[in-house]
Order: sequence, then structure tokens, then C-alpha cells
Amino acid sequence: MSANCKLMISEILGRRAVTGGFAFGVVLRCLMLLVAGLWAGSPPTASAEEVWQFVDGEGVVHMGNVAPPASRGVTWLSRTTAVPLNRSSKKAREMSDLRYPGYDAAKPHLEAAALSYSLDPALVIAVAAAESAFNDKAVSRKGALGLMQVMPATAERYGVVTRPSSGGEHAVMEPKVNAQVGSRYLADLLRMFDGDHELALAAYNAGEGAVIKYGRQIPPYPETQQYVAKVMRIYRSLVR
Repeated sequence: MSANCKLMISEILGRRAVTGGFAFGVVLRCLMLLVAGLWAGSPPTASAEEVWQFVDGEGVVHMGNVAPPASRGVTWLSRTTAVPLNRSSKKAREMSDLRYPGYDAAKPHLEAAALSYSLDPALVIAVAAAESAFNDKAVSRKGALGLMQVMPATAERYGVVTRPSSGGEHAVMEPKVNAQVGSRYLADLLRMFDGDHELALAAYNAGEGAVIKYGRQIPPYPETQQYVAKVMRIYRSLVR
């Protein structure tokens, strides 16, 4: 593949694309280059740490952590679409110690949810770190619940409701469910704000209406501004 094509795909997939919000024209251009024979080859073997990006014979973009078998009509775009979590970084090590006792238990749910919605796992982990410090029992004064501090109204928007059989506990308190709902909401916000991490995070904290109200800028709320800065700081430390 040409250096320009690699750079364009890296830019799209590594910084801005998260839930299908690809710059279609750029991807199409790269696909044309691929068809022209500037990049040929069969898909290598997947490893546990890789995320794969490919386009099937019908032009549908897929993303996952398992490489499917080679087949006709599959065009390989990338195997590094998400920024890899640097597990040796200082922040990653800190999250495994007593400062974040819930990290090891929460991580599989957060990473699986991130892959479900084509998100960078490091971003989802950073949100959970800032929201609850990986405490799956956390309940805020405003009523936000669980790992990613999902509001009941947001959970219900995605069809997750209180379970009568559980004594009134909301289903979103389950770590797996919470990670899925929080990640889906984050993915929707990223799509709404054209892949802009900071605006999506501001909307996650203050609501999408607040970001729109202030001209698609981070609202002038100290809590929201501090929240965005905190999540981005954790995120950057994880991917360094």
C-alpha cells in the first residue's frame, strides 16, 4: 500500500472513525488503489491484541478482534484500526493495583463492549476510570449507575430496564450490560459529533443537548471541562 493510503487510513481509523463514521471518499480512494494492485496480500494470522478492519464482498466494513477466514471478495484495510492499549504504561499498571481494585474484573467487559461498537478499548477504559474508578456498584448523587455511570433514562433508551425479579435493581448495574450500554451511547455520541473525542466526552458528561446549545463546543461548565481533560489525560497515558 502507498504511504499516503496508509496515512489516510491511519488518520481515519486511529483518530476519527469509531462507529462507522468513516470518511467514505478517502476509504473508497484507498480501495481503488488496492484494486489497482498497489497493495496485495493475504490476511495474516490474528493475535489476541489485534483489531481487524476489512470490507466484505458487499462493501460492508467489519471490525473485530478475530480475523475471519480468507475468502473471495474480502478486502483487507487494516489490522490496527484501534489504538492498542499499552499494557506496560504506568497508568495501565496503576489501574491493576489497589488504587483501582475493580480494574481487572471490569477490563474484559469494557474491551468486549468497545469491540462491539468499533470503539478504541483504551477510550472506553478511560471513561470508566474517570466515571467510577471501575466500581461496578457506584451510584452517583444524580442517579448514574455502574462502571460507566449510565443514567437509567439512557439505559432505557437502549431497551435496558429495571428487573422486577431483582428487587428493583436496574439491569444496567450488571457490569457486562453497563459496559455495553455505556459504549453504545459513547459510540452514538462520537458519530453525532463527527468522531471528535472531546465533544463526545463532553456530551457523555453534560448531555448532547448542552454541546449543541453551545455551538458544538465543550460547554462552559467547570465539571464538564475537568471531566473531558481527565478522560483525555488517562486515554493518552494508556496509548503512549
